[in-house]
Amino acid sequence: MKKLLIAVIFLVFVAGNSWATYTGSITGGDGLFGTDGWSTAVLDWEVSSDNDIWTYNYTFTVVDKAISHLLFEVSDTFTADNILAGTTEGYQLDAYDSSNGNPGMPGSIQGLKWDVSGMFLSESITIVTDRPPMWGDFYAKDGKDSGDWVFAYNTELGTDTFAPIGDGNAGGWALVPDTGSAPVPEPGTMLLLGAGLIGLAGVSRKKIRK
Repeated sequence: MKKLLIAVIFLVFVAGNSWATYTGSITGGDGLFGTDGWSTAVLDWEVSSDNDIWTYNYTFTVVDKAISHLLFEVSDTFTADNILAGTTEGYQLDAYDSSNGNPGMPGSIQGLKWDVSGMFLSESITIVTDRPPMWGDFYAKDGKDSGDWVFAYNTELGTDTFAPIGDGNAGGWALVPDTGSAPVPEPGTMLLLGAGLIGLAGVSRKKIRK
């Protein structure tokens, strides 16, 4: 019973501090389209929160042709004021499509863009913000290979989904910063769960005494 009470207290503490962690990835054949050597590229992410501050950690890895820039969608209402300390420096917040340096992009993105060295096959980006996650879009490119541009993006770029926030990729998206409310269990829900667990424990103890 004591251990159960400790677990319930922990759950209530978690709910009160709006804590959540989500992990996922897109890769060739599972949510990512890439040309040439990037057909097997992988974008991994971990999204976590602490007291309503959200940290988005991304790593994009390819096996050929080094990465020159990365682009992550943000909500249309996202501004520079929503970018907090700890975010990877050098970002550009703007609207992007295939006409402004993103060949092959099948739609438009309001997003944060990083121009990276163009020397490495793996690059990591961190976004720290007060904005919780939504399912959104990703794009990356290098230069040309045999006259053709090398690029990659999530297969559902430009479309929407009603899938709940969680692990995985919801069928072809990445978790990116949204506009408002945090998608974590409400404290009331956690309290009800805790009360239910205590009730079950009480019933079990009575059966044992009988």
